[in-house]
Amino acid sequence: MFVAPSAYVLGGLGTWLDYMEPGLRALGWEVLMGLVEGPRHHRPQRYLAKHSHVNWHAIACTTGTQEGRLRAVERAINEFAPDLVATVNLPDALLGAARARRRGRPDLKIAMTVHGIQPDLYDDIRAHRGWLDRVFCTNRLACRLATAFGGVDAARVSHVPYGVDYAGPVLRHSGREPLRIAFVGRLEQDQKRIFDLSPILVELDACGIAYELLIAGSGPDEAALRAALAEPLATGKVRLLGFLSPTELRQQVLERVDALLLTSSWETGPIVIWEAMASGVAVVSSRYIGSGLEAALRHDENALLFPIGDCREAAAQLRRLSQAPALGNRLRAAAFRLIETRYSIPVSVANWDRHLRALREQPALSATPSIKAQPAPGRLDRWLGTGLAEQLRARLGPTGPDGGPGGEWPHSHGTTDYWDPEFWALAKTLDHPAVERSPP
Repeated sequence: MFVAPSAYVLGGLGTWLDYMEPGLRALGWEVLMGLVEGPRHHRPQRYLAKHSHVNWHAIACTTGTQEGRLRAVERAINEFAPDLVATVNLPDALLGAARARRRGRPDLKIAMTVHGIQPDLYDDIRAHRGWLDRVFCTNRLACRLATAFGGVDAARVSHVPYGVDYAGPVLRHSGREPLRIAFVGRLEQDQKRIFDLSPILVELDACGIAYELLIAGSGPDEAALRAALAEPLATGKVRLLGFLSPTELRQQVLERVDALLLTSSWETGPIVIWEAMASGVAVVSSRYIGSGLEAALRHDENALLFPIGDCREAAAQLRRLSQAPALGNRLRAAAFRLIETRYSIPVSVANWDRHLRALREQPALSATPSIKAQPAPGRLDRWLGTGLAEQLRARLGPTGPDGGPGGEWPHSHGTTDYWDPEFWALAKTLDHPAVERSPP
């Protein structure tokens, strides 16, 4: 098996691959990690400094063009001859694999893994649904969107949730003051709603709840968050820890806090919720898009939930946790059962093994279009044609402007706007089908 993730993407995806590769190898799979490499931004060694992999290969494109990316993937496939290719946020790896299948590897299976609910990802599924052998989704809503928005046959969609380390129930002390809260994630507003943190803390202050908030992560809105939290940062009630490795996160945050606060608008896990539960940390979360069909978080049973953006209710749930030690103990006990049965690493690896074996046994789809890369926007292609221009660029290096990580190895080709109202209306309806049946 050949797994092609981006060497630029870290965080949750890296954590997933960290346990998946050795887990599948232990079950008899030969796993080769194909880490994409580019002239400026994608460096496998940066990824490997944080995520250790035994068997990996650099898929190097020095030209920065789509033709170069497709050729790099096709070369790797021809060199290692995998039975199947699974990609992570790399549509050009899909296209390179499809071209390899058309050019002499008709039995090659091609799969796409989906770790988000952004509409552009489902644009990619829809564009390639005729020849994608399988779509692996870490969330049940993502599975439904792959069929409803992406148009792929439901028989070719697999639900493969994340897994986390779990060694059994952890003894934690409840009812201590101050209430120690953690926020873990990318510091950006669109998905994570980090600007909800300040009004939540204002509500806690108004109720007289003593608290400490540890924020682990980095992202594009970090400076704005610092400004919004200037006062509690100055008093030490809030601390920003920056990006932490999984080990650092466990030791510096999850082993020290009472509650994990999640304010997201959507999630396909997230891994950090399962990590927190496995560590005995009570979860206080928004009812994010993606939590409905998954049906893992149950209010007052294994977590405390509040409507997305309802900062007053979020603070009320944190207040309940701080004032009722028995509540925290009950939530933790139910959370341990959830992780053991659904979200432990052995369960996750076994699930992947089962679905991968089914994919390996099914016939490869015969429909594979002729894959032609878009010409690079420059004079070389007009003068020489794509083939000769690419050969010259391979000698000279990239000739165009720096397009950033997303230009060097795009994470999606989709064009649907992130906030497309029709997409999010569909996602909400699918995630909470009971709402659709309720009278107006």
